[in-house]
Amino acid sequence: GIATILEVLPGIALQTFGVGNIYAGNVAGGICMMIGYWVTCVINFLLCFILVGLITWPLTWIAFMIFCPITANGAAKARAAGR
Repeated sequence: GIATILEVLPGIALQTFGVGNIYAGNVAGGICMMIGYWVTCVINFLLCFILVGLITWPLTWIAFMIFCPITANGAAKARAAGR
């Protein structure tokens, strides 16, 4: 549960995804999610100049908001099962 909360709260407040995955032991995956989201934000910002980014940026955020907590929860369960 903590890994999921660490994905959702920073995702909502700071638009930083991957913290829960790092907490759950999936460090490489968490860092890739952080960098991947920031790169897509830059791309979406540039797409805002042709108005496409106004649609794709919220969709990207929703996709990360769904995908990242699921992977953090799975990483936490896998780590707990390995103990």
